[in-house]
Amino acid sequence: MSEPAVHPYSSHAPVFTVAGRTEGRLGRDLLRLDIQEGSLGLRTLVAHLDPVGPDSDGSAESLSYLDGGLLDFGTELTATLGPAGGERQLFKGVVSGLEVSFAEGGTPYVTVFAEDALMKLRLTHTTTSYENRTDAQLAEAVADRHGLGSVADADGPAYPLVQQWDQSDLAFLRERALRVAAELWVDSDDTLHFTTRDKREGADLRLVQGNELVELHARADLAHQRADVQLLGWDDDTAAKVVETAGADLVSAETGGGRTGPSIVAQVYRGPRLTRSRRDTPVAGTATAYAAAELLRRARGFVTVEGTTAGTPDLVPGAHLDLRRVGRPFEGDGYRVVHARHSYDPSIGYRTAFRAERPEVRS
Repeated sequence: MSEPAVHPYSSHAPVFTVAGRTEGRLGRDLLRLDIQEGSLGLRTLVAHLDPVGPDSDGSAESLSYLDGGLLDFGTELTATLGPAGGERQLFKGVVSGLEVSFAEGGTPYVTVFAEDALMKLRLTHTTTSYENRTDAQLAEAVADRHGLGSVADADGPAYPLVQQWDQSDLAFLRERALRVAAELWVDSDDTLHFTTRDKREGADLRLVQGNELVELHARADLAHQRADVQLLGWDDDTAAKVVETAGADLVSAETGGGRTGPSIVAQVYRGPRLTRSRRDTPVAGTATAYAAAELLRRARGFVTVEGTTAGTPDLVPGAHLDLRRVGRPFEGDGYRVVHARHSYDPSIGYRTAFRAERPEVRS
């Protein structure tokens, strides 16, 4: 059963640790904090800090946080938000950027940028070949190369040969994830996850418009829906064409009895089909996997909601949402969060903006 989210008037300030030590002055001097992450990973942190201390005259020479003493490139930083008993560590990573800003008549401020462990993959460009690997095994190989643990659980074919050509490891894994409808992230113990959505754990949250939800925009749109997806290829070994089709039945396992995008678009526009042609489909099961991933990606995005709560630490990619008092077609459960941004501003407190999707409307 879904649990109510944090009370909408919760405004608990974040708690920071630097190299494992709690640093209260970061919370004291915080002007704005933003932590965000999508379903294909790389969690980022941006913190604006007041660098003018009690002994500072406001000159550039006396500003805090710029001398490398507390915050420097590569410094480990964590941030925890939420009420007492409901806190969640929303960020763990290292500092990658420092910025100072001045404006006439304004107070200077320092901005700290940090990313999680996927930043290592973003900075590493590789040209290499992999033999007889599934996409999950490719993820394990990349994680091992960076000294990360791995949990890879995504069904798909084994490829005789896959080439990564002058591409960052992060871009490579994101591309592989899209091919088999997988998601990508790193958890707090630096374990890389490469799993399909149904195997990603997430909190069950009930969000009620006018209570936990302070803002919501919901939309069902047929623009990108197709009745089915067909993959075409050519098998050089057998000199035969490859044709595989994924239909609306694939979506039924993720619905609660409502009308899906593929089924509606088939009725309204008489069954539009999306056809893709790829040269890397001859391997047994490859065309099937690619067609299914394309259909699921489109079908899952049939209903999208963008909303804001007054601070919900468990509202992260993978969370399951049950939305209430949001209009009959959009009412109920079945939503999965695909992007979240946690923000803190001393003037308005803690806010969580999110994007979630569902493959159906309900009557």
